[in-house]
Amino acid sequence: MKMKKTIILTTIAFGLFACGSSNQSEAENTVAETVEETVAVNYSVDTENSITSWKGSMVAVYAHTGDLKFSDGSLTINGGMVTAGDFSVDMTSMVTTDDDALYEMAPREKLIGHLQAPDFFATEEFPTASFTINSAEGDMVTGDLTVKGVTKEATINSVVITETEGSVTATGSLVFNRQDYGITYTNTMNDMVLSDDIELTINITGQTK
Repeated sequence: MKMKKTIILTTIAFGLFACGSSNQSEAENTVAETVEETVAVNYSVDTENSITSWKGSMVAVYAHTGDLKFSDGSLTINGGMVTAGDFSVDMTSMVTTDDDALYEMAPREKLIGHLQAPDFFATEEFPTASFTINSAEGDMVTGDLTVKGVTKEATINSVVITETEGSVTATGSLVFNRQDYGITYTNTMNDMVLSDDIELTINITGQTK
């Protein structure tokens, strides 16, 4: 009888051990699958198909809008979130996209010439502006924005990431205070009628490296 009980207990113990081993194996497989699903992917910015749109406003009057091309950049995406990267825009590529009615008194070229002049973006001396990613939380990405040789912390909001096979699109919006970067009219009265906020809408397309 003792031997029979021993055999039964041994069989139960073996069954429990085997079950535990199976559960542990399944758990390990689940962890491995999870790790595999969140592997970071590096993308190079497609400079031909990426654009940054800008908007600058005259206080309570009207706004000018335009586009800037990217010069280079990269993004690292992990689990649908931006975890690292940096990108630059070509300030000499600046164009306007607003209504022709705003240029009845002066051509678009005059506005672009002024925006690229030393008192504004000084594009001859500073041909690029850049953003380096430091951290991300939810739909916000925080990093260092460098404009006209000045670097300040800034946040890109409403970030949306869409990944497909071998490519990514990333969009977001950023607002910065031009006074922080020395972007001012030399004429104080003229400067006062400009909004300090410059609005950017970022649209990036990238390909795997």
